[in-house]
Amino acid sequence: MKPRSPWWLIAGVFVVLAMSSGFGFHNLSVYMNALVAERSFSVADISAAVALLFIVSGIASVVVGRLIERHDVRLVMVAGAIVGAAALASIGAASEVWQVWVLYAVFGVGNSGVSLVPATTVVTRWFPGANRSIAMSIASTGLSAGGVLLAPASAQVIHFFGVATAMPWFALVYLAAIAPTALLLVRSWPPGRSTAGTSPPRDMGGDLSSRFFIGATVAYVALMAAQVGGIAHLFNHVATVTDHIVGSTAVSLLALVSIFGRLLGGFLLAAGFPIRVLTAVSLAIQGLGLGVLGYAETPTTSLLGTAVFGLSVGNLLMLQPLLLVQAFGVQHYPRLFAVSHACSTVGVAGGPLAMGIIHDASSYAGSFGTAAVASAAALVVFIAAGALPRAPEAVADRPRPSEYRRGPIRRR
Repeated sequence: MKPRSPWWLIAGVFVVLAMSSGFGFHNLSVYMNALVAERSFSVADISAAVALLFIVSGIASVVVGRLIERHDVRLVMVAGAIVGAAALASIGAASEVWQVWVLYAVFGVGNSGVSLVPATTVVTRWFPGANRSIAMSIASTGLSAGGVLLAPASAQVIHFFGVATAMPWFALVYLAAIAPTALLLVRSWPPGRSTAGTSPPRDMGGDLSSRFFIGATVAYVALMAAQVGGIAHLFNHVATVTDHIVGSTAVSLLALVSIFGRLLGGFLLAAGFPIRVLTAVSLAIQGLGLGVLGYAETPTTSLLGTAVFGLSVGNLLMLQPLLLVQAFGVQHYPRLFAVSHACSTVGVAGGPLAMGIIHDASSYAGSFGTAAVASAAALVVFIAAGALPRAPEAVADRPRPSEYRRGPIRRR
Protein backbone atom coordinates (compact mmCIF):
# COMPACT_ATOMS: atom_id res chain seq x y z
CA MET A 1 0.00 0.00 0.00
CA LYS A 2 1.39 3.36 -1.01
CA PRO A 3 1.47 6.09 1.64
CA ARG A 4 -1.12 8.82 0.93
CA SER A 5 0.40 11.60 3.02
CA PRO A 6 3.91 12.99 3.46
CA TRP A 7 3.48 12.34 7.18
CA TRP A 8 4.02 8.67 6.34
CA LEU A 9 7.60 9.67 5.61
CA ILE A 10 7.93 10.85 9.18
CA ALA A 11 6.86 7.43 10.40
CA GLY A 12 9.50 5.89 8.14
CA VAL A 13 12.24 8.27 9.25
CA PHE A 14 11.24 7.69 12.89
CA VAL A 15 11.74 3.92 12.52
CA VAL A 16 15.05 4.30 10.67
CA LEU A 17 16.44 6.68 13.28
CA ALA A 18 15.23 4.47 16.14
CA MET A 19 17.14 1.49 14.68
CA SER A 20 20.19 3.58 13.83
CA SER A 21 20.47 5.20 17.26
CA GLY A 22 19.36 2.16 19.22
CA PHE A 23 21.88 -0.26 17.73
CA GLY A 24 24.49 2.34 16.79
CA PHE A 25 24.61 4.72 19.76
CA HIS A 26 22.60 3.74 22.83
CA ASN A 27 23.71 0.09 22.64
CA LEU A 28 27.41 0.92 22.60
CA SER A 29 27.71 0.69 26.38
CA VAL A 30 25.83 -2.64 26.25
CA TYR A 31 28.29 -4.01 23.68
CA MET A 32 31.20 -2.69 25.71
CA ASN A 33 30.07 -4.44 28.86
CA ALA A 34 29.59 -7.74 27.03
CA LEU A 35 32.85 -7.64 25.08
CA VAL A 36 34.85 -6.77 28.18
CA ALA A 37 33.20 -9.53 30.21
CA GLU A 38 33.16 -12.30 27.58
CA ARG A 39 36.24 -11.54 25.49
CA SER A 40 38.49 -10.08 28.19
CA PHE A 41 39.07 -6.90 26.21
CA SER A 42 39.92 -3.84 28.27
CA VAL A 43 37.54 -0.92 28.65
CA ALA A 44 40.16 1.31 27.00
CA ASP A 45 40.29 -1.00 23.95
CA ILE A 46 36.53 -0.86 23.39
CA SER A 47 36.42 2.86 24.19
CA ALA A 48 38.96 3.40 21.42
CA ALA A 49 36.76 1.39 19.05
CA VAL A 50 33.77 3.60 19.95
CA ALA A 51 35.78 6.76 19.29
CA LEU A 52 36.90 5.30 15.95
CA LEU A 53 33.27 4.51 15.07
CA PHE A 54 32.24 8.13 15.64
CA ILE A 55 35.15 9.55 13.67
CA VAL A 56 34.66 7.21 10.71
CA SER A 57 30.91 7.79 10.65
CA GLY A 58 31.50 11.54 10.60
CA ILE A 59 33.84 11.26 7.62
CA ALA A 60 31.52 8.82 5.85
CA SER A 61 28.58 11.18 6.31
CA VAL A 62 30.25 13.67 3.96
CA VAL A 63 30.30 11.00 1.26
CA VAL A 64 26.69 10.12 2.09
CA GLY A 65 25.72 13.76 1.61
CA ARG A 66 27.19 13.78 -1.90
CA LEU A 67 25.50 10.50 -2.78
CA ILE A 68 22.10 11.78 -1.64
CA GLU A 69 22.38 14.80 -3.94
CA ARG A 70 22.89 12.48 -6.92
CA HIS A 71 20.95 9.30 -6.13
CA ASP A 72 17.70 8.10 -4.59
CA VAL A 73 17.99 8.38 -0.81
CA ARG A 74 16.34 4.96 -0.45
CA LEU A 75 19.24 3.29 -2.23
CA VAL A 76 21.69 4.98 0.13
CA MET A 77 19.68 3.83 3.15
CA VAL A 78 19.40 0.23 2.00
CA ALA A 79 23.11 0.05 1.15
CA GLY A 80 23.98 1.54 4.55
CA ALA A 81 21.72 -0.95 6.32
CA ILE A 82 23.36 -3.90 4.53
CA VAL A 83 26.90 -2.75 5.38
CA GLY A 84 25.95 -1.90 8.96
CA ALA A 85 24.17 -5.21 9.52
CA ALA A 86 27.12 -7.21 8.17
CA ALA A 87 29.50 -5.48 10.60
CA LEU A 88 27.07 -5.74 13.51
CA ALA A 89 26.60 -9.48 12.98
CA SER A 90 30.37 -10.04 12.99
CA ILE A 91 31.22 -8.11 16.17
CA GLY A 92 30.18 -10.97 18.44
CA ALA A 93 32.67 -13.29 16.74
CA ALA A 94 35.65 -10.92 17.07
CA SER A 95 38.47 -12.49 19.06
CA GLU A 96 41.17 -9.84 18.60
CA VAL A 97 41.13 -6.15 19.45
CA TRP A 98 42.03 -5.11 15.90
CA GLN A 99 39.02 -7.03 14.60
CA VAL A 100 36.73 -5.07 16.91
CA TRP A 101 38.23 -1.79 15.70
CA VAL A 102 37.80 -2.75 12.04
CA LEU A 103 34.22 -3.92 12.54
CA TYR A 104 33.29 -0.81 14.51
CA ALA A 105 34.75 1.33 11.71
CA VAL A 106 32.78 -0.58 9.06
CA PHE A 107 29.63 -0.28 11.13
CA GLY A 108 30.25 3.48 11.35
CA VAL A 109 30.34 3.65 7.54
CA GLY A 110 27.13 1.70 7.15
CA ASN A 111 25.24 3.43 9.95
CA SER A 112 26.04 6.85 8.49
CA GLY A 113 23.83 5.87 5.55
CA VAL A 114 20.78 5.45 7.80
CA SER A 115 21.44 8.20 10.31
CA LEU A 116 20.96 11.96 10.55
CA VAL A 117 22.19 13.08 7.13
CA PRO A 118 19.73 11.08 4.98
CA ALA A 119 16.92 11.30 7.54
CA THR A 120 17.02 15.09 7.94
CA THR A 121 17.45 15.54 4.19
CA VAL A 122 14.15 13.78 3.56
CA VAL A 123 12.36 15.91 6.15
CA THR A 124 13.78 19.23 4.91
CA ARG A 125 12.84 18.44 1.31
CA TRP A 126 9.27 17.37 2.04
CA PHE A 127 8.27 19.86 4.74
CA PRO A 128 8.75 23.56 3.99
CA GLY A 129 7.72 26.40 6.27
CA ALA A 130 6.22 25.94 9.72
CA ASN A 131 5.53 22.22 9.25
CA ARG A 132 9.25 21.51 8.90
CA SER A 133 10.05 22.06 12.58
CA ILE A 134 7.12 19.92 13.74
CA ALA A 135 8.04 17.16 11.30
CA MET A 136 11.69 17.29 12.37
CA SER A 137 10.82 17.16 16.06
CA ILE A 138 8.60 14.09 15.60
CA ALA A 139 11.00 12.26 13.30
CA SER A 140 14.06 12.92 15.46
CA THR A 141 12.23 11.59 18.50
CA GLY A 142 13.11 8.23 16.99
CA LEU A 143 16.65 8.86 18.26
CA SER A 144 15.40 8.78 21.84
CA ALA A 145 12.94 5.96 21.21
CA GLY A 146 15.80 3.76 20.06
CA GLY A 147 17.47 4.15 23.42
CA VAL A 148 14.33 3.68 25.48
CA LEU A 149 13.14 0.57 23.62
CA LEU A 150 16.22 -1.19 22.28
CA ALA A 151 18.99 -0.70 24.84
CA PRO A 152 17.26 -2.43 27.81
CA ALA A 153 16.00 -5.27 25.59
CA SER A 154 19.44 -5.75 24.04
CA ALA A 155 21.07 -5.95 27.45
CA GLN A 156 18.67 -8.71 28.48
CA VAL A 157 19.22 -10.68 25.26
CA ILE A 158 23.00 -10.55 25.66
CA HIS A 159 22.70 -11.48 29.34
CA PHE A 160 20.77 -14.66 28.57
CA PHE A 161 22.30 -15.75 25.25
CA GLY A 162 25.76 -14.16 25.12
CA VAL A 163 27.25 -11.67 22.71
CA ALA A 164 28.18 -14.22 20.01
CA THR A 165 24.57 -15.39 19.68
CA ALA A 166 22.92 -12.00 20.18
CA MET A 167 24.82 -9.87 17.67
CA PRO A 168 23.64 -11.68 14.49
CA TRP A 169 20.06 -11.36 15.71
CA PHE A 170 20.56 -7.66 16.36
CA ALA A 171 21.90 -7.34 12.81
CA LEU A 172 18.85 -9.12 11.42
CA VAL A 173 16.45 -6.82 13.28
CA TYR A 174 18.48 -3.78 12.17
CA LEU A 175 18.36 -4.77 8.48
CA ALA A 176 14.79 -6.11 8.49
CA ALA A 177 13.45 -2.92 10.07
CA ILE A 178 15.42 -0.36 8.04
CA ALA A 179 15.50 -1.71 4.48
CA PRO A 180 11.73 -2.36 3.97
CA THR A 181 10.83 0.86 5.78
CA ALA A 182 13.12 2.90 3.54
CA LEU A 183 11.79 1.27 0.36
CA LEU A 184 8.10 1.51 1.30
CA LEU A 185 7.79 4.80 3.19
CA VAL A 186 10.70 7.05 2.19
CA ARG A 187 10.92 9.13 -1.00
CA SER A 188 13.66 11.54 -2.03
CA TRP A 189 11.50 14.41 -3.29
CA PRO A 190 7.85 15.50 -3.23
CA PRO A 191 5.71 15.03 -6.38
CA GLY A 192 6.62 17.51 -9.08
CA ARG A 193 10.12 18.00 -7.75
CA SER A 194 13.37 16.81 -9.20
CA THR A 195 16.78 17.19 -7.69
CA ALA A 196 18.53 20.51 -7.19
CA GLY A 197 18.13 21.43 -10.84
CA THR A 198 14.85 23.22 -10.14
CA SER A 199 16.44 25.62 -7.67
CA PRO A 200 18.51 28.70 -8.49
CA PRO A 201 22.20 27.76 -8.41
CA ARG A 202 24.00 28.53 -5.17
CA ASP A 203 27.67 28.88 -4.40
CA MET A 204 28.30 26.02 -1.99
CA GLY A 205 31.87 27.17 -1.44
CA GLY A 206 30.55 30.53 -0.31
CA ASP A 207 28.11 28.83 2.05
CA LEU A 208 30.88 26.72 3.58
CA SER A 209 33.09 29.75 4.16
CA SER A 210 30.32 32.00 5.43
CA ARG A 211 30.56 33.48 8.91
CA PHE A 212 27.36 31.81 10.04
CA PHE A 213 28.27 28.31 8.82
CA ILE A 214 31.72 28.42 10.41
CA GLY A 215 30.47 29.92 13.67
CA ALA A 216 27.53 27.54 14.01
CA THR A 217 29.71 24.53 13.20
CA VAL A 218 32.38 25.48 15.75
CA ALA A 219 29.66 26.05 18.34
CA TYR A 220 28.24 22.60 17.67
CA VAL A 221 31.64 20.96 18.12
CA ALA A 222 31.84 22.42 21.63
CA LEU A 223 28.23 21.85 22.59
CA MET A 224 28.22 18.24 21.36
CA ALA A 225 31.41 17.52 23.31
CA ALA A 226 29.68 18.80 26.46
CA GLN A 227 26.36 17.10 25.70
CA VAL A 228 27.61 13.63 24.76
CA GLY A 229 30.21 13.74 27.52
CA GLY A 230 27.50 14.57 30.03
CA ILE A 231 25.27 11.77 28.75
CA ALA A 232 28.11 9.24 28.79
CA HIS A 233 29.06 10.01 32.41
CA LEU A 234 25.57 10.73 33.78
CA PHE A 235 24.85 7.30 35.25
CA ASN A 236 28.26 6.84 36.84
CA HIS A 237 28.23 10.33 38.36
CA VAL A 238 24.70 10.17 39.79
CA ALA A 239 25.16 6.59 41.01
CA THR A 240 28.39 7.61 42.76
CA VAL A 241 26.92 10.57 44.64
CA THR A 242 23.62 8.77 45.41
CA ASP A 243 23.03 5.13 44.41
CA HIS A 244 22.48 3.00 41.30
CA ILE A 245 18.69 3.30 41.52
CA VAL A 246 18.82 7.08 41.29
CA GLY A 247 21.43 6.72 38.55
CA SER A 248 19.10 4.52 36.48
CA THR A 249 16.23 6.91 37.15
CA ALA A 250 18.35 9.80 35.90
CA VAL A 251 19.09 8.01 32.61
CA SER A 252 15.38 7.30 32.04
CA LEU A 253 14.43 10.84 33.05
CA LEU A 254 16.95 12.29 30.60
CA ALA A 255 15.40 10.33 27.70
CA LEU A 256 11.83 11.26 28.62
CA VAL A 257 12.53 14.95 29.15
CA SER A 258 14.53 15.11 25.91
CA ILE A 259 11.48 13.87 24.00
CA PHE A 260 9.29 16.50 25.65
CA GLY A 261 11.86 19.23 24.97
CA ARG A 262 12.22 18.27 21.32
CA LEU A 263 8.46 18.29 20.68
CA LEU A 264 8.06 21.57 22.57
CA GLY A 265 10.83 23.14 20.51
CA GLY A 266 9.24 21.98 17.27
CA PHE A 267 5.89 23.52 18.13
CA LEU A 268 7.51 26.76 19.33
CA LEU A 269 9.27 27.13 15.99
CA ALA A 270 6.06 26.36 14.12
CA ALA A 271 4.38 29.14 16.10
CA GLY A 272 7.01 31.62 14.93
CA PHE A 273 9.55 31.57 17.77
CA PRO A 274 12.94 32.69 16.34
CA ILE A 275 15.16 29.69 15.74
CA ARG A 276 18.34 31.57 16.62
CA VAL A 277 16.88 32.60 19.98
CA LEU A 278 15.69 29.05 20.71
CA THR A 279 19.19 27.72 19.96
CA ALA A 280 20.80 30.26 22.27
CA VAL A 281 18.30 29.54 25.06
CA SER A 282 18.86 25.79 24.65
CA LEU A 283 22.61 26.28 24.94
CA ALA A 284 22.15 28.30 28.12
CA ILE A 285 19.87 25.59 29.52
CA GLN A 286 22.44 22.91 28.70
CA GLY A 287 25.16 24.82 30.55
CA LEU A 288 22.88 25.33 33.53
CA GLY A 289 21.87 21.67 33.70
CA LEU A 290 25.48 20.46 33.47
CA GLY A 291 26.51 22.96 36.14
CA VAL A 292 23.82 21.75 38.53
CA LEU A 293 24.82 18.14 37.88
CA GLY A 294 28.46 18.91 38.58
CA TYR A 295 27.71 20.00 42.12
CA ALA A 296 24.78 17.67 42.80
CA GLU A 297 25.11 15.62 45.97
CA THR A 298 21.52 14.54 46.65
CA PRO A 299 18.86 12.67 44.64
CA THR A 300 16.82 15.88 44.33
CA THR A 301 19.59 18.02 42.87
CA SER A 302 20.79 15.15 40.68
CA LEU A 303 17.38 14.64 39.12
CA LEU A 304 16.77 18.39 38.86
CA GLY A 305 20.02 18.87 36.97
CA THR A 306 19.18 15.89 34.75
CA ALA A 307 15.76 17.32 33.89
CA VAL A 308 17.19 20.72 32.98
CA PHE A 309 19.94 19.09 30.93
CA GLY A 310 17.37 16.89 29.17
CA LEU A 311 15.44 19.89 27.85
CA SER A 312 18.49 21.03 25.92
CA VAL A 313 19.39 17.52 24.71
CA GLY A 314 15.96 17.30 23.09
CA ASN A 315 16.33 20.53 21.15
CA LEU A 316 19.94 21.08 20.15
CA LEU A 317 20.34 18.03 17.93
CA MET A 318 17.12 18.90 16.10
CA LEU A 319 18.07 22.55 15.70
CA GLN A 320 21.32 21.95 13.79
CA PRO A 321 19.65 20.78 10.53
CA LEU A 322 16.86 23.34 10.87
CA LEU A 323 19.37 26.16 11.22
CA LEU A 324 21.29 25.10 8.12
CA VAL A 325 18.31 24.56 5.86
CA GLN A 326 16.76 27.87 6.92
CA ALA A 327 20.03 29.66 6.29
CA PHE A 328 21.07 28.02 3.02
CA GLY A 329 18.04 26.24 1.53
CA VAL A 330 17.61 22.64 0.40
CA GLN A 331 19.78 22.55 -2.72
CA HIS A 332 23.11 21.68 -1.10
CA TYR A 333 21.69 20.87 2.33
CA PRO A 334 22.86 17.21 2.39
CA ARG A 335 26.51 18.14 1.89
CA LEU A 336 26.40 21.25 4.08
CA PHE A 337 24.84 19.35 6.97
CA ALA A 338 27.19 16.41 6.39
CA VAL A 339 30.25 18.67 6.71
CA SER A 340 28.90 20.39 9.84
CA HIS A 341 27.86 17.05 11.33
CA ALA A 342 31.26 15.51 10.56
CA CYS A 343 32.97 18.35 12.42
CA SER A 344 30.66 17.95 15.40
CA THR A 345 31.60 14.26 15.66
CA VAL A 346 34.99 15.46 16.88
CA GLY A 347 33.16 16.72 19.93
CA VAL A 348 31.03 13.57 20.13
CA ALA A 349 34.16 11.38 20.16
CA GLY A 350 36.27 13.63 22.37
CA GLY A 351 33.75 14.82 24.95
CA PRO A 352 33.39 11.58 26.95
CA LEU A 353 37.16 11.03 26.87
CA ALA A 354 37.94 14.58 28.03
CA MET A 355 35.42 14.39 30.88
CA GLY A 356 36.86 11.04 31.93
CA ILE A 357 40.39 12.45 32.04
CA ILE A 358 39.25 15.48 34.06
CA HIS A 359 37.38 13.20 36.46
CA ASP A 360 40.47 11.07 37.05
CA ALA A 361 42.56 14.20 37.64
CA SER A 362 40.06 15.88 39.97
CA SER A 363 36.40 14.88 40.28
CA TYR A 364 33.08 14.85 38.46
CA ALA A 365 32.49 18.37 39.75
CA GLY A 366 35.45 19.41 37.63
CA SER A 367 34.43 17.47 34.52
CA PHE A 368 30.76 18.54 34.57
CA GLY A 369 31.83 22.08 35.41
CA THR A 370 34.13 22.06 32.39
CA ALA A 371 31.26 20.81 30.22
CA ALA A 372 29.14 23.71 31.49
CA VAL A 373 31.92 26.13 30.54
CA ALA A 374 32.17 24.51 27.09
CA SER A 375 28.43 25.08 26.63
CA ALA A 376 28.84 28.74 27.59
CA ALA A 377 31.71 29.06 25.12
CA ALA A 378 29.53 27.49 22.41
CA LEU A 379 26.83 30.05 23.20
CA VAL A 380 29.28 32.93 22.76
CA VAL A 381 30.56 31.54 19.47
CA PHE A 382 27.03 30.95 18.17
CA ILE A 383 25.97 34.51 18.98
CA ALA A 384 29.15 35.80 17.32
CA ALA A 385 28.24 33.89 14.15
CA GLY A 386 25.61 36.54 13.48
CA ALA A 387 22.19 36.38 11.92
CA LEU A 388 21.12 33.56 9.62
CA PRO A 389 21.87 34.31 5.94
CA ARG A 390 18.27 33.30 5.11
CA ALA A 391 18.67 32.18 1.51
CA PRO A 392 15.65 33.09 -0.68
CA GLU A 393 13.15 30.26 -0.83
CA ALA A 394 12.95 28.91 -4.36
CA VAL A 395 9.65 28.05 -5.98
CA ALA A 396 10.85 24.46 -6.00
CA ASP A 397 11.01 24.51 -2.21
CA ARG A 398 7.31 25.35 -1.99
CA PRO A 399 5.23 22.37 -3.09
CA ARG A 400 1.75 23.26 -4.30
CA PRO A 401 -0.92 22.68 -1.62
CA SER A 402 -2.51 19.91 -3.68
CA GLU A 403 0.81 18.07 -3.83
CA TYR A 404 1.69 18.63 -0.20
CA ARG A 405 -1.61 17.79 1.43
CA ARG A 406 -3.39 15.28 -0.78
CA GLY A 407 -1.16 13.94 -3.48
CA PRO A 408 0.23 10.43 -3.20
CA ILE A 409 3.93 9.98 -2.77
CA ARG A 410 4.88 8.81 -6.22
CA ARG A 411 8.09 7.01 -6.96
CA ARG A 412 10.65 9.19 -8.64
